Amino acid sequence: MPDAMIELDVSAPWEPPERPGAAVARRRRSRWRGLAGAAVLGLVAVLPGGADLRPGLDPLYSADFQVLALDAAGGRIIVHRYQSVGADPVTEALDARTGALLWRRPGEADESYAAFTDRAAFVQVERTDADGAYTGHVSAYDAGTGRDLWRRDMVRFTGLAGGLLVVQEQAWPDEDDGFDASYGSPDDSSVALPRLPHHERYLGLDQLTGALRWTAELAPGTESGFDTNGYPGLDGLRELDRDGTLRIRDLRTGEVTGRYHLDFSGAVSRHQAGLPGQEVVLAAGRNGSDVYDLASGRRLWRWSGEAPAWNGPVPCLRVHYCVFGDSGTDVLDAATGAVLWRARGYTALLSDTGDRLLMYRQISDEYHPDQVTAFAVDGDGAVAWDRRGWYVANGYFVAGRSPGFFLWRPISNTDAIIGRLDPEDGSVRVIGRAPDFYGSPQCTATADRVACLAIGVLYVWRLR
Repeated sequence: MPDAMIELDVSAPWEPPERPGAAVARRRRSRWRGLAGAAVLGLVAVLPGGADLRPGLDPLYSADFQVLALDAAGGRIIVHRYQSVGADPVTEALDARTGALLWRRPGEADESYAAFTDRAAFVQVERTDADGAYTGHVSAYDAGTGRDLWRRDMVRFTGLAGGLLVVQEQAWPDEDDGFDASYGSPDDSSVALPRLPHHERYLGLDQLTGALRWTAELAPGTESGFDTNGYPGLDGLRELDRDGTLRIRDLRTGEVTGRYHLDFSGAVSRHQAGLPGQEVVLAAGRNGSDVYDLASGRRLWRWSGEAPAWNGPVPCLRVHYCVFGDSGTDVLDAATGAVLWRARGYTALLSDTGDRLLMYRQISDEYHPDQVTAFAVDGDGAVAWDRRGWYVANGYFVAGRSPGFFLWRPISNTDAIIGRLDPEDGSVRVIGRAPDFYGSPQCTATADRVACLAIGVLYVWRLR
């Protein structure tokens, strides 16, 4: 670690107001609040400080219901939601521009929404029989009509790759794929435990028909890892054996496109792609990660940072590595692993633009951040801008295709405004205003609409 390492600390976070009481937060009565018409399509405003209360910021439409999942694609907003107490959930598709109901289909209590594309939606059902054996399945339905497309039993959703759906087949139900405690105590966060040796089989299925396109089977002792381009999108499958053999598989075809041998042997807890031509390996039982050169197989450097053990380096800022620890984020030199600079107190990444890290703080270890700061890559990682007093509206489904970063802030005990963050200068352009907007909302967007869910109400605004 260089003597001149720079540590950055951008003061204490702003404390949010108390959550309003149930009587205030549940002022809603009607299920649908009607379309607002052309009057709500006024110009959005840039908010430099205080709240903007000019007309034209009300939602285009809103709806009261407890949503389990929210996403948008193909001009549609899809909501997976509860019905009455004790009833199974339903899935509904809305026209993003008007809010009109396009279709509705019944759901099941033990299903979860997995992914939504312009053409198809995918649902995972996790289920076991009376003996505890897995009996779950993945099903697909048409995004335009809601009709069933196909179903495959005994599989778990993994991700999307091109026009394919990648699933893991539960082909060895009697095998235990838990963690091997012989390497250390499961309660010791400084020890990286490997999984018990077990088979793995991955399938590439056509998204629209469910037809099998390829199969990849991993023998016991081989650890899988996936390259992602923004979950649920996947780029490749990486397979690392105990003898150091690394295979890289194209998930669009199932073909092995690269084979390398690393100067490594033993059980692996986890591994992942590093910067181009490199692999990051977290060996079992040790606190720390090793970075290997693929061409020569030699180890370049080792990171032995703070606990927990799984806090290892990941590629960032085009030519660096980042470690997102419990107390801050370290930016490392790719050649040596030396710490170049540290953002103390910032542990969560909103985005890596290539030139900057957009980071936010956590409050009391809860998912309720209220400060976004951009750290520039040039020089010492100085703060490029600091935006405070806005909550990050990420939610559970943050689609990589969403056109912007969305923030929100309360303007009274009941109302809030939603804004779009400009990653270049940190300014926030106000999109809309909503009543009873509180909690940790989920937001998603189409080309011209942004939809946010807060305390069981779906709000939709025009995206400008």
